[in-house]
Amino acid sequence: MNGIELEFFIKKISHSNGDCIDLNQIPMLMRRKLSPVGKIALSTMLNCYDGDDVKLVFASRYGELERVVKLIKQKNEENEISPTGFSFSVHNSNIGLFSLINKIHSGYNSVAAGEESFSLGLLDAVMNKSKTLFCYAESVDRYESTSILLDVKDGEKVRIVSNSENIESNNFSEFLAGGKYICPLYVMERVYD
Repeated sequence: MNGIELEFFIKKISHSNGDCIDLNQIPMLMRRKLSPVGKIALSTMLNCYDGDDVKLVFASRYGELERVVKLIKQKNEENEISPTGFSFSVHNSNIGLFSLINKIHSGYNSVAAGEESFSLGLLDAVMNKSKTLFCYAESVDRYESTSILLDVKDGEKVRIVSNSENIESNNFSEFLAGGKYICPLYVMERVYD
């Protein structure tokens, strides 16, 4: 991103650390199959989703780690793996389920990039240059999710510029509190025209 500047709009942001999870829009049978990280991720996505056919981007550092560990134990102890358990353990299971429930037919992407999963997932969503619902979910040490509905023409205007000066990174909560979001690759700030 050498000197490149990207502008886009944020229509809505939903953040949760486990409180106020509302999954009433999800059928009971599906709701019962969700893991804690799946519940919190779908809750923030539902809070942002406006019913349009949007592109989807999901990012998570560890994804469904609890389910993967359970499958490994099951394989070691019983020498078999539950097909349902496996289908819900893949990294893109939550975004896939969200697209099925809401009959979204456009493409979706799932990003796992270690410590930079949030920043690179958000950048992937911005690079779509179309209306996109981005969701980040964390499942290790805490359950937390942030979803952002991005648009190309409506909402709060935001700019991403390269972090060419190597400004020290901060947490996205700084942006939520009215400041800038800074990661090693870029700086995200509100545009006041």
